[in-house]
Amino acid sequence: MIIIDFIVNQLLRELSIFLGIITLIGCIFLKNPPRDSIASTVKTIVGVRILQIGTNTLVDYSKPMIDMLIARTGLQGRVADVWVGVGEVLQRINPSLAGQIGMIMIVAWIMHLLIARFTKFKVIYLTIQLAFVDTVWVLWGVSVVTGWANTPAVLLTIILLSFYWTIFPSLIQKYLKPVVGEEEITLGHNSMAGGLLAVFLAGIMGKSRSTEDLPLPGWLTMFKDNTVSFGVLMVVIYTLIGVIAGPQVGAQFSNGNHYLVFSLIQGVTVAAGLFVLITGVKLFLAELMPAFKGFAEKIVPGAVAAVDSPIFIAYRPQSALLGFASTLVGMTVGILIQVGIGLGQITIPSVIPIFFSGSLFGVIADARSGWRGVLFCCFILGIVLIIGASFYAQITDMRIAAAGNMDYVLIWLPLFAAYKFFFGK
Repeated sequence: MIIIDFIVNQLLRELSIFLGIITLIGCIFLKNPPRDSIASTVKTIVGVRILQIGTNTLVDYSKPMIDMLIARTGLQGRVADVWVGVGEVLQRINPSLAGQIGMIMIVAWIMHLLIARFTKFKVIYLTIQLAFVDTVWVLWGVSVVTGWANTPAVLLTIILLSFYWTIFPSLIQKYLKPVVGEEEITLGHNSMAGGLLAVFLAGIMGKSRSTEDLPLPGWLTMFKDNTVSFGVLMVVIYTLIGVIAGPQVGAQFSNGNHYLVFSLIQGVTVAAGLFVLITGVKLFLAELMPAFKGFAEKIVPGAVAAVDSPIFIAYRPQSALLGFASTLVGMTVGILIQVGIGLGQITIPSVIPIFFSGSLFGVIADARSGWRGVLFCCFILGIVLIIGASFYAQITDMRIAAAGNMDYVLIWLPLFAAYKFFFGK
């Protein structure tokens, strides 16, 4: 049991190791020379770690700015962050269920492979860290709305997750083809139903020029460089947050530096994090995708890889940038709506859904209808996510965290609410 626990809860929960193992197995199936197999495996692991460093930079250097704004406005309530929710659930869930989380995730993932193997839904879900998040959140939701703390809760969670990880990456795949071109990948993230809604909302706006191709006159052409455009926007946004926060609140977060200089540096560092993220994506995809074909041919013939949202951000960074900004505005409006309708405990956005959901929806919307679709779609989705997260928290008795990603609002909220309506006490 100690060995199994180490493999499940230490090795397989680390995305870089998990994808490194997939690459190595694929290289073995392809009968690559040992030297090439080892090189591909190492490059995959290093590339994923670079991606994770970039992702962590985006989060770590954005969080103080969001906290600064919240402190200035005096907002209090649940935070829309899946990882905060993981921490809350692990503290509160029935101990008999807590000890089975790793087993539930692995069994559900194997069942997902079997469904993919014998149905038309040919995908392999590879975002293992989000598989863990889904397992924690869904198991908690099932146990709360049903009142089960035993085998039925475990079995129902396994069934729900295995179908979710199989069906929704398959449904979103065709809408990602304009983004990824010939690459055989799809989305493996708890924003897949959100991506489908983004396609619908963007379609309402009709066709417009892609954000990536917007004509810029004169000296503005420098913003066609992704590093410049993202750097300037983040500096402007974060410096503006510093101005709003003011010197007294800003000093609480700036570690002895001038609060405006601190805000400016946070923005520059976030831009650097995006550059690092894109570098990691290019490195590990170049190694993973050829090896994955060898893996898929043996396990699920014809399958495509379902991968994390930052990978798609790298394909259309300008669209991701516009999606991020529009989602931020939408979530701000969502906060005002919550206050206006008098919700007892409002939901406050965290960095993760603003960046990784908003940017993802921007990429999907741009591929569907161009820049107008990005603005409209991400604004609406920002409102829906932040308000829906409040209702999800109420249905599932979350007290500190709320649902940080769109699929909890679009899939699990209706499912749990329906069960509670028809069968709940």
